[in-house]
Amino acid sequence: MAQRARVVKICLAAACAAMLAVALGASVIRDAAAAPGSSYAVVRLDGSVNPISAGHIVRAIERANAERAQFIVLQMDTPGGMVSSTDDIIKAIYASGIPVVVYAYPKGGEAFSAGAYIMLAAHVAVMAPLTKIGAMHPVALNLFGGGGDGEKNDNVRVMGEKMLNAMLVGARSSAHKRGRNLAWVERAVTKSITATSEEAVGLRIIDFLADDYPDLLKRLDGRTVRLDTGATVVLRTAGSQPIAHEMNWKERFFNFFADPQVVYFLIIIALVGIGIEIKNPGLIVPGVVGILALLFFLLAMRILPVNFFGVILIMLAIVLFVLELKFTSYGLLSVGGIISFVVGSMMLFDSPLPGFSVPLPTIIGVALFVLFLVFVVVRSIVKAHEARVLTGFAGMVGERGTVLVDFERTGKVLVHGEIWNAESTDPLRKNDAVIVERADSMTLVVKKVQ
Repeated sequence: MAQRARVVKICLAAACAAMLAVALGASVIRDAAAAPGSSYAVVRLDGSVNPISAGHIVRAIERANAERAQFIVLQMDTPGGMVSSTDDIIKAIYASGIPVVVYAYPKGGEAFSAGAYIMLAAHVAVMAPLTKIGAMHPVALNLFGGGGDGEKNDNVRVMGEKMLNAMLVGARSSAHKRGRNLAWVERAVTKSITATSEEAVGLRIIDFLADDYPDLLKRLDGRTVRLDTGATVVLRTAGSQPIAHEMNWKERFFNFFADPQVVYFLIIIALVGIGIEIKNPGLIVPGVVGILALLFFLLAMRILPVNFFGVILIMLAIVLFVLELKFTSYGLLSVGGIISFVVGSMMLFDSPLPGFSVPLPTIIGVALFVLFLVFVVVRSIVKAHEARVLTGFAGMVGERGTVLVDFERTGKVLVHGEIWNAESTDPLRKNDAVIVERADSMTLVVKKVQ
C-alpha cells in the first residue's frame, strides 16, 4: 500500500514538473499557431493623430490582447499629428503580445508624417494600391525663429537640430527593428520625401500590398511574426472573423474637435461673432453663436497644442479689419490685418510633425470670407444702425411742413399731407415753411425755416 502511494506521488510530481517546464518555455518562445476561425481586431485611424485617437488605439490594442485576438489590424488614413500621441501608439505596438498589422487603406489614402512613423513600427506593414507614405520631416515650432540677434538664431537652430535628430533616431530605431530601408527612412525624415505604395514595396519600406481585406487575410495566412517580447507567432487567417473596435460617442465627440481645421473655424466664428455683437449690441444671434464657438474652442485647447500667439495675431487682424470701417487708412489697416491673419493662422498649432496644421488654401479661403463679412455684411449693419429712422414719431424728425393758420405758441401745421398740432417758440404766419425738431406725443415741435 505504501509502495503504491509512493508511485502515485512520483507520478504527480513528474506531471507538475512537466507542466512547469512547458509554462517556462512558453514565456520565452511562444509558438502560437492560432486555430483557424479565430478572431482578429480591427481599429481605424481616420484623420489626425491626436490624444483622443491615440488613446482609443492604445485601449483597443490592450483590449485585443486581453481578449486573446489572433492579431490586430490598424487601418490607417492620416495626414499626420502630434509627436506625443504618435509615441503612445508606437509604445503600445511594441508592448503588444499579439502582432499589429498597420494597413494603409482605402485606396487613395495616405500614411504621411505621424502615420509613416507608426507604419515603420508595425510588426507587419501593408498598404493598399494608390496609397502614399512619407513626409516625415519635423516642423519648427517658432516661425519667427529666423529673426533677432545671432544668439537667438543659434538657439533656434540648435533646438531645430535636436528635434530633427530625436525624430530621426526614433524612425531609424523602428526601421532597424523591422528590417526596413534605413536610407529611405533617413531621407524621409531629413528631406521629407514621399513614396507611392508600389514604390514602398520595392524600397522595402513595407512588407506587401493588399487590395482589400480578403486579399490582406490571404497574404497574412501562414506568415511568421516575431514580437518585441521575443515570442514568435504564426498567423492562421482562414476563417478568421473581424471584431471592430469603434470609438464610443464621447470619443467621437471629442475627436471631432481634435481636428485642426475644425478648431480653426471655431476661433474664427468666435472672434467674428463676439466682435459683431460688441460693435452692434442687441443683435443677439452673433453673440450667442460666438460664445458657443468660444466654449468649444476652449474645450479643443485641452486636446490640441494651440499657440496663443497665433490666436492673438488672428484677434489683431479682426480688430484691424473693423478699424478700417471707422478710419480712412487707404488700405493700410486692411493689408496689416491680412498679414496678421495669415501668419496667425499658420502659427495657430504647435506640432513638430507636418500634417497637423491648417492648410494654406483653407487659410486663404477663410481670410477672403472674413474680409467679405467685415466689409460687406458688417458695413451694411453699421449703416443701417446709423441711418435715420423713417417710421413712427421718430421718423417725423427733420420733415418739412407748412403752417395752416397764424399762431404764436400752438397751432396747426401740414406735414406729410396730414394736419398736426404744433408748438413753436417763434411766432408763425400762414404758409410759413417749418421743420420738425421732435415729436412729443401727438404734437410736433417745429421751427421756422429761415
